[in-house]
Amino acid sequence: MPAPQMTSDHSEQKPTLKRELATLRRNWVIVLICVVVAPIVAYAYSKAQTPEYTAAASLLFTNQAVESRILGVESSVNAEPAREAATNLKLASLTALSVRTAKAMGSGLTGQEVTEKVSVSPEGESELVSVAATDPSPTFAARLANEFAKQFVAFGRELETAKVERAQKLAEAQLESLPEAERNAASGRALERRILELKALSTIQTGRAEIAQRATRPESPSSPNTKRNVALGIVVGILLAIAGVFLREQFDRRLRDADEIEELYGVPALATIPGSKSLPRGGHDAAVGEAVKMLRANLRLLGTGQPRRSLLITSAAPKEGKTMVAWSLARAGAAAGESVLVIEADMRRPTLAQLAGTTEGVGLGMVLAGGETPERAIRSVGGVDLLPAGPLPPNPAELLEGKRMSELLEWGEESYDRVIVDTPPASLVADALPLFDVVGAVVVVARLGVSTRDSIEHLRDHLRRLGAPLVGVVVNGTGRPSETSYYRSFATDEAPKSRRRTEGKEPAQDPDRRSNGRPRRPANRSTRS
Repeated sequence: MPAPQMTSDHSEQKPTLKRELATLRRNWVIVLICVVVAPIVAYAYSKAQTPEYTAAASLLFTNQAVESRILGVESSVNAEPAREAATNLKLASLTALSVRTAKAMGSGLTGQEVTEKVSVSPEGESELVSVAATDPSPTFAARLANEFAKQFVAFGRELETAKVERAQKLAEAQLESLPEAERNAASGRALERRILELKALSTIQTGRAEIAQRATRPESPSSPNTKRNVALGIVVGILLAIAGVFLREQFDRRLRDADEIEELYGVPALATIPGSKSLPRGGHDAAVGEAVKMLRANLRLLGTGQPRRSLLITSAAPKEGKTMVAWSLARAGAAAGESVLVIEADMRRPTLAQLAGTTEGVGLGMVLAGGETPERAIRSVGGVDLLPAGPLPPNPAELLEGKRMSELLEWGEESYDRVIVDTPPASLVADALPLFDVVGAVVVVARLGVSTRDSIEHLRDHLRRLGAPLVGVVVNGTGRPSETSYYRSFATDEAPKSRRRTEGKEPAQDPDRRSNGRPRRPANRSTRS
């Protein structure tokens, strides 16, 4: 079965809800801090405030304006109720009224302090107006509200009385200006009756408002409202958490979800390897060992060995674990009876020889330069044939692009069941790019929390342009599964076998024999030259 090519629309999209939940899990610390701290701060702020009490008195305004009564027009309907209500509220908010109240209270208050403590507001669309006073003392708050309402009624009465008195004086002046004969006539008698009515109206004038209900001493504080503040703190905390998660996801480009890596590359994840600090040469734990076996099994099911047996393993950036995956996969194949050749094609920062526990010496650079044969450069380590990078050459990209590298891969495919090529990070240097055309399959390694979206997109674009045979990704650094007794019982550790083979002095190698005892085919002449 041919190796599948990379497509841009691979796999189903991860459900939105599941993705959002995964995002919340990754940022649970931010969410927890915001959702917990904000209500706590709101609660602490509420408890630190001085409790204040609000008492309210109600004023009832009359529809009958004094002007109508002066003119003798009886009407219970106000032609402009909205304007009348606005006028009443304006009167109640006058600074002069606050000053009168402060003087009447006799408690050292100023008019400005009364204005700050008292608020006047309409009660719906009725003719009632609420006068609310707020103070740390509930008794003082009730007293202040009642006094302000009282002063408003008195203030209104004075204003209305002054209007009536002005009308009375005007009528008296008109009467005085009439000749003696007219005073005794009908017009004079009408003015006299009007003057008497105005005097009576002045005596009974109560103003535009009266106290409908007096304020009583409140039993509970009106502020701070601890429950409301805590509820607002929870809402603010949720909003801050959403904003914090959004900003972190935008500015922190590191990927923390295996499904995102699959979607970016457009190929499936062949294996997910738990985070582990142990080196393969020291033996994997059960979880890592099973993950590597899963990778090998998936590669066999994909048919990457037909028609070519070479596999290139690379990554988008350093420290993503490509070398560890390459060497672990080689050891798993060797443990299963395969003949495996690992070529360390990272000739800039080689680490595979050290990871495998062998010396560098002659390596790939000298083979590609024509100074050595592959048989003499290859070392057998733990059942795996390793061709290390060797001394660092000045021109690694040119060597890997040359004809000898293609011939070396052809020879390896003929001589081994599997050839694994470990390359430098393909999005940083161009060394691995020429090899995409000459290997049977490409696998990319990405590490959660290390790989960034930008580096992966950069490598993905390279792979697509070159038509690389990308078959899948390996997601490194995932969460560790729970090691049940079943899991531990059936997990195997090949490290003891490897150590038994390599303990002590490394056995001498027969250049005409492979590590598994079968004859090794000679390399092409151009490779030896």
